[in-house]
Amino acid sequence: MKIVESKIVVERTASYSLVLPENKIKSVVFVIHGYAQLAKDFIREFDFLDDGATSIVAPEGLSRFYSRDKVGASWMTKVNRDDEIGDYIKYLDRLESSLTELYDISSADKIILGFSQGVHTAARWFTESLYDHSQLILCSSDFAADVDFIKLKKRLNGNELIYIQGKEDAIVGIDIFRKSSSLLASNDIAHKEILFEGKHVISKEAVSAAMRK
Repeated sequence: MKIVESKIVVERTASYSLVLPENKIKSVVFVIHGYAQLAKDFIREFDFLDDGATSIVAPEGLSRFYSRDKVGASWMTKVNRDDEIGDYIKYLDRLESSLTELYDISSADKIILGFSQGVHTAARWFTESLYDHSQLILCSSDFAADVDFIKLKKRLNGNELIYIQGKEDAIVGIDIFRKSSSLLASNDIAHKEILFEGKHVISKEAVSAAMRK
């Protein structure tokens, strides 16, 4: 029996959750969830950003699955990884394009924040996106070593990369954080570090500090 693996490109429906401010949108924060999370739940962790002028956008990973009797989503696996990376970058760009058409965000600051597995997604999107973003905030993960560091450095010209890590994170330990920080430094990627007293969670205080200019 001869088995041939092949591929086709298909349209599919992606989900996202959104918070719209009552006033003119001054900032848009794209929050990229971690493994086995859903956008509608993840976005609630950023209620502290809801200041009347900030729009919060939580895209959801394209692959859903059951996890302990609950549904979760993932951004990618190691199977056909290049296709999955390309697919989610196109998806996130299309989402931003749609939001630009629907809402007046042309003059707003646009920030990408990734948590856990979403850090890799956030870093790749920031680097490869058709759009420019003013900040890249990475929370509680190692850094994606396959990012094009030359492109990343160009994208960061005048913009900020901030790396946040919990000191008591048992999933991504401080040693992994230090190794990733060294990887960035060795590739001449300027970044700021924020450590907080906590575990594998979103730290309101750390994220708020990262977004202060």
